[in-house]
Amino acid sequence: MTHDSQRYGRRRWVVLGIGLVFLVCAWSLGLSPAGLIPPDATHWERTGNFFAAALDPAFDYEDENVPDDADPIWWKGLKGVFLTLKFAFGAMSLAVPAALVMGFLGSSAWWPEPCGKKLRFFLQTVYGTSRFVMSFLRSIHELIWALLILSAIGMSPLAGMIALALPFSGTLGKVFSELIDEETRDASQSLKAIGHGPLQTFLVGIFPAALPNLITYSFYRFECALRSSAVLGFVGIETIGLYIQLSHEEFYYREVWTYLYLLLGLIILVDFWGAGIRKRLQATGGGCQA
Repeated sequence: MTHDSQRYGRRRWVVLGIGLVFLVCAWSLGLSPAGLIPPDATHWERTGNFFAAALDPAFDYEDENVPDDADPIWWKGLKGVFLTLKFAFGAMSLAVPAALVMGFLGSSAWWPEPCGKKLRFFLQTVYGTSRFVMSFLRSIHELIWALLILSAIGMSPLAGMIALALPFSGTLGKVFSELIDEETRDASQSLKAIGHGPLQTFLVGIFPAALPNLITYSFYRFECALRSSAVLGFVGIETIGLYIQLSHEEFYYREVWTYLYLLLGLIILVDFWGAGIRKRLQATGGGCQA
């Protein structure tokens, strides 16, 4: 049997194993295609109304009790989008510096070589502690962090930013450390050969080479932060998600779609912005492939 056929056989068993795990999980949870079908005529009507509203978004409030001096719905939606954007920017401005520190401490690229047993034990302790902190932060969803922080310090914009920054700093830090460790060491080895210390070789020979990839991934996580910022509205923090929730609770589906389209527009704009920056980074010789 050739090497390629052996590799194909292993992949086939992996795919079959994943499929089997899925079937076992679906069976244990009682999942079936019938669960996607509305159970009665009322639910069918509500489902139809919801998707029909996508073709006729609201340009005015569906609630007749809205005061005449209230902001137009499109202006309210734009304010919600702007608040969502501010939360995402604020969270990332906290997450990225924290991730850089944790990514540095969770990397071995800056370790001096050779080093004694005591120093190596200390560095391994710092490395393991940083990895544990990053794993802990990203293991808890931002909605759970939001509930915990809101319970601790009350409803405030800062609570929402921290709730987003904590898991995002953990995820960014993990990826930053891996990108740094995967960077080639040719330049750093050359700097070491002419007498530069480990920190100098890291800052000059490794970090600048890894920086385009760090920026690229940060922009991707910023797009994720926008979506997560909108979700914070479902725990009471004023973002576009709060407006979506309130309209949905009153079955104002046309309003829901108005807010959804505004959020979609924001995500598309940021995606184009990020794509442009990634292309410029690649043109300069660095960055992840899009």
